[in-house]
Amino acid sequence: MFKHILIAVLSILLFSCQTGLNDKQNDAKKEVNLNDKTPQEKQSYETINSEEQAKEINKANQEQEQEIEVQDRVFFSLNSSEIEEEAKKILEVQVEWLKSDNKINVTIEGHCDERGSREFNIALGEKRAFAVKKFLKQRGIADSRIKIVSYGKERPAFVGNSDEIHAKNRRAVTVIN
Repeated sequence: MFKHILIAVLSILLFSCQTGLNDKQNDAKKEVNLNDKTPQEKQSYETINSEEQAKEINKANQEQEQEIEVQDRVFFSLNSSEIEEEAKKILEVQVEWLKSDNKINVTIEGHCDERGSREFNIALGEKRAFAVKKFLKQRGIADSRIKIVSYGKERPAFVGNSDEIHAKNRRAVTVIN
């Protein structure tokens, strides 16, 4: 009889341990499934404890919504350093971004396509970089925050000999220092 009671107790213990393992495995599966959800599927709620905390959250959300992409390059026509209308739009956004933080300094890189002599392209790249610098200065960006450099045809963004490739290499690029 004692043997039967011992077997029954051991069976109950083993069964309860097995159930505990299954519960832990199920909890782990649920956790993995929660982590697999996309941000849209996850719903996180934050308890707001004060009006000040609510204002901070609203300010952060507003700043996030106002972030815009600032393009770093403008393109030029063949043998030209004239800033075209599309380039002006891009540079206006750069101006606003640079005005938002006076600590940001930039270098304007002038580039050309592979046609023409090295000397000609170095000079043309410099004219392009200077044209962008002049545009930024005219809109209130301090001269001391802007450097220029010309790479001429030495650093093409794209390699090839088509008109499309050449157009992509005729550019000025704004680089943060």
